[in-house]
Amino acid sequence: MNQKAEKFVEMLQKLPDDNVFEVREAEDSDEHLVLFRSSLEAKKDWFLPMVVFLDDTIYTIVRVWTMTDAVNDGNRARVRDYLTEMNRRFKVFKYYDTDQGDIVLDACLPSSAESFDPEDVAVIIDVIWDHLKATYGDLEKAVQGE
Repeated sequence: MNQKAEKFVEMLQKLPDDNVFEVREAEDSDEHLVLFRSSLEAKKDWFLPMVVFLDDTIYTIVRVWTMTDAVNDGNRARVRDYLTEMNRRFKVFKYYDTDQGDIVLDACLPSSAESFDPEDVAVIIDVIWDHLKATYGDLEKAVQGE
């Protein structure tokens, strides 16, 4: 396990027993990638997959799949306009759509292994979670055309 992942696990072990991360080390990863999988509740009983990517690079990524298979030819322009507006308003993370039609939110935290602070990841997750709870309905409207 890489040094950043070890620090993150150490922080998680100090949390209450309701820790909800599934930890998996990627096989054959030159950067010693460790995935921390969980989910965030965007609205009542609606959970979004989230992964924290920790490896030997300077980048830590927090990724949330806000919607899957949601973007199509009929709504692509409208959804991209909405995502562009969100990206203008919020600097700590970025939205994008994938070739598969998913809408993804990424936050990137650069740091060396020595300066990595797992509390920064926890703060970003909290910021994303608060953001999603406040704006998820607007995202749904952009996708559905309301």
